[in-house]
Parts: sequence; C-alpha cells; structure tokens
Amino acid sequence: MSTPNQQEITYLKPDDILIPEERVTSQLDPEILDELRESIKEHGILEPLLVARVEGKYVLIDGLHRLVIAKELGMDKVPCVVREMREDELLITNLIVNRQRGKSNPAEEAKLVKLLVDEYNYSMNEVARKLGMSKSTVDRYYQIASRLDDQVMEMLRQGMLSVGCAYWISFLDDRSKQREIAKSAVEYGYTVEQCKEAVRLAMHPEEPPPPGGWTFDESGKPVRVPVKAFPCGREVDPSQVIYIPVEADLLDDLKILFSEYCKEFGIASGEEQGSAEGERSEAPETTGQPQEEEPKPKEEKARGGGDWWPF
Repeated sequence: MSTPNQQEITYLKPDDILIPEERVTSQLDPEILDELRESIKEHGILEPLLVARVEGKYVLIDGLHRLVIAKELGMDKVPCVVREMREDELLITNLIVNRQRGKSNPAEEAKLVKLLVDEYNYSMNEVARKLGMSKSTVDRYYQIASRLDDQVMEMLRQGMLSVGCAYWISFLDDRSKQREIAKSAVEYGYTVEQCKEAVRLAMHPEEPPPPGGWTFDESGKPVRVPVKAFPCGREVDPSQVIYIPVEADLLDDLKILFSEYCKEFGIASGEEQGSAEGERSEAPETTGQPQEEEPKPKEEKARGGGDWWPF
C-alpha cells in the first residue's frame, strides 16, 4: 500500500475545490489556527489536501482549514491528493479521517449518519461497520440528528452540551421544552443522569422522583431528593447513604432490631419527630379520659424504577 507521500500530487485552484454542505471538520483551537496560518504563509502547504473527484467535480474531503487559509492568502494553487469516489464514499472518508485525528464534532457526525441512512439507504448496521462505530453510537446519533431542535444541536456542536444530554433531550416532542432543559443543562452543568431525570419529569410530571434522585427548582437548578434513613426515617444527605444487600426474609427482623436501637439511644424517627412537634403546638385539652389513638396511615412504598422510555 502506498503512503500519502508516495501518492501523486495534483495542484488545483482553491476556488475549483467544492466544500460539501454536510461534512465533519477537525476542531482547532484559535491559537493553533493562527500558528497554521503563519506556517502556511512562511512555508506554504506541506501536507496535501485530500480531494474526491465526483462526477468530474473536485470536492474536499479533508483540509478545510488549509483551503480557507490558502484563499485568504491569495494562493493560486494548492497541493492535493485526488481520489475517484462516489458522494457517499466521500462522506464516509471525511468522517473517518476526522475521527482518527480525535478532533471530530459529534453534531456534524450525527448529521452525516442521518444523511447516510436517509439519503443513501444505508442500514444502521452498515453505517456502524463502515464508520467503525458501535451500533449503539449510530442509533444515538441518528436519534439526535432526527429529533433535536436546531438551537440545541448548535449547543452540541459548540461543545456546550454533552452527547448524552443531547440524546435524552431529543426524546421530548416539544422543541421549546428541549431548548429550556438544554439551557438549564448548560447553565448548571447537568450530568447525563440529571438531563435524563429532567426529561423524565417533563414527560411524566405525575411521577415524583425517587429518594436520592433529582428534582429541579423554578430556575432549573438540580436539587437532590432527600433520603430517609432506615429505619428511623430521618432525612439524610444521599451522598452519605450506604447501601448493603439484604435477603428479603431478614428485612422484618432488621426493622425490629434497628427500631430497638433507635429507641435505646433516643433517636427519634421522622414520624415521631413530626408527631412530637404537633403535640406541642396543638395539644388537646385534658379531659381525664384516655385519648383514642388514631390509626397511622400506611407508609406509601417508594416508586419503583420502571422503564418509562418509549422504546
């Protein structure tokens, strides 16, 4: 196999090279871009552009920054390695080259994945194989490109929003709600878990978050749902909770054991604390007759973790 240096170099006019509308471009820091500009001004373009010849036209595969700088500097011709290929092959090669550099943009990748599936009739499995991606990544990219609001997609392109957050937000049909959650996610630095929970609450507001989960105030700031410690019922910081595996047959025995522990050391449960405060503030008049104790309502079991996603 020949190396890039062994391939024939063709010199083309910068204006003769077309830039495809949908493509993936390597992300360069402004300082590196300035250094590249000064290097080209001093030494010229040392690494040829990669160009496809599609139906007699020259279309750029790789080298957008070099091409733009060449036009800025008024260069007559630029060195290129030209390959004959179809449009779909051009898109695939463009994405692979930028992924191999580790500087590819996920928003642009998602658009190319959708284009290959919708316009060129590739199956998801074919796209995954051609691009060297996992099938789950291809599925996520297609979901993002198909359903995400344009403003939210731009947040993803600029690196303000993670791919995970963009994926969960894309499940919302309401585009205004997508933008609302995305803006809060950017402002408060949502984790993927928090984005997922914000979307779940937007889709199913009647289902409260579980203890230790996330809820959100009016501004969109994430707030942890308190956890009641077993068995005393006191609210504790979820980060301080320790989970241990317990056999179901032993659970009742443990409840009795820990209840006796709370009583022995004077640790009032959440219910007992609330009851004591109520007795102090609204103590009934003493009549000399024993008060009948009202039956306590059964504690509602925590909501289970049923899968609420539409797939």
